[in-house]
Amino acid sequence: MGKVATEPTLVGIGRDVAAILENLGGISAQTLDGTVYGFHIDGSESDPYSCVSYTAGAVGKKPAYMDFFNGVFNWGDWGDAFFLPRPCMLKYDGTVDYYLDPNNYGLKDDGETPSDVADTTYGGNAMMEWGRDGKKIWYCIIPRGITSADVYIADHRVNGRFHAWPFVNANGEYTDHFYTPIYNGSNISSVLRSMSGQAPMKSQTATTERTYARANYPSLAIWDTEVYCDIVLINLLLILISKNLDSQAVFGKGLSEDGSESANSGFRTGVHDTKGLFWGTPNGKTSSTTYENAVKIFGMENWWGFQWRRFGGLVNDNGTIRYKMTRGTMDGSIATDYVISTSSSDYSGKYITGPSVPSASGSYIKTMNWDEHQFTPREVSGSQLTYYADGLWTNNSQVDYAYRGGGSSDGSMYGAFALSLNNAASYSAWALGAAPSCKPLS
Repeated sequence: MGKVATEPTLVGIGRDVAAILENLGGISAQTLDGTVYGFHIDGSESDPYSCVSYTAGAVGKKPAYMDFFNGVFNWGDWGDAFFLPRPCMLKYDGTVDYYLDPNNYGLKDDGETPSDVADTTYGGNAMMEWGRDGKKIWYCIIPRGITSADVYIADHRVNGRFHAWPFVNANGEYTDHFYTPIYNGSNISSVLRSMSGQAPMKSQTATTERTYARANYPSLAIWDTEVYCDIVLINLLLILISKNLDSQAVFGKGLSEDGSESANSGFRTGVHDTKGLFWGTPNGKTSSTTYENAVKIFGMENWWGFQWRRFGGLVNDNGTIRYKMTRGTMDGSIATDYVISTSSSDYSGKYITGPSVPSASGSYIKTMNWDEHQFTPREVSGSQLTYYADGLWTNNSQVDYAYRGGGSSDGSMYGAFALSLNNAASYSAWALGAAPSCKPLS
């Protein structure tokens, strides 16, 4: 049995230091029991770079970025960070079959043996494994004022403010790893798969997407569509390594311009199987038959651009954010599973209640509401070059099921923080898809 996700006691640090951490959340540059990286976001600063400052163990580190001129990714000082994921082939039962060569997914990690990354008869999926050497990824968000925050990323639980929600499975246990999709999800015999060389699934409802995702192993509660807690952590890590809120400027535009159903129809997953863990260009054109402009972050294609991706755990309930950080109730919610519904009564009192949602129709995000678990847009009226530099869409007169990242037609409005909260779970379109994720049982 795995370890049940309960609040631990403070270990390994002095009582005075523990009291400071517990009561004030302040963390010095010392690493305590291990590594603690930090950054501060100044919500009043409009420049996406200047608003982020390094704290704790990140002080003095060089940010990472895509060197568009030379066509290589510059890791800065983050090339050996403890939180970097590994590409692997994950069997349906949630166990790793083998790891992939990070510079060529067509090979196993020995660099010689062909992999099954494009074999749809393989009994599993191509996924990114998070959690290395027995270390989970813990994060702490401390709101500062209305729109600013201190964020810490650690390889151990420094105190009770730190959370590792992505590592909590459906049984309320901490797992050693969680898994996110390398590719846009594809419909292969009514199963939502992550495989190379496939056409991404489109035009399905949220219910169908989840049904297909869970069909990877119906008798075990380990597979799902992508979920909110994973997205929160990954986007925090993107801010950390880039020291910037403008994800397109740092990592690449992605397939975010000139999109149409016909332009998208020729895309097949795996266009960047030989590009390493990060790749991008400053050009967002989608119409090219090579789809070279697709972005890749932490080993995953199209984290933004090409196709919106729907995920579980976040809804707009008639103008109020409702969210869930775990499939079960360890996060303090009451619902025992991610809910798919158009009824407010199915979320109110069952999900965690967040702040109000601004009215937006393709508006640039200016500031965020931060709490200890997550962050969502607070104000719009930003721009392509300021604040979070991504767009927000809302409909505050109904229950909206979230999707993220942006598709292939609105250009600069898309990126890591692009968020749509303006359509019900029943909505379907060619520009909207989903992808599988996995949290194994211990």
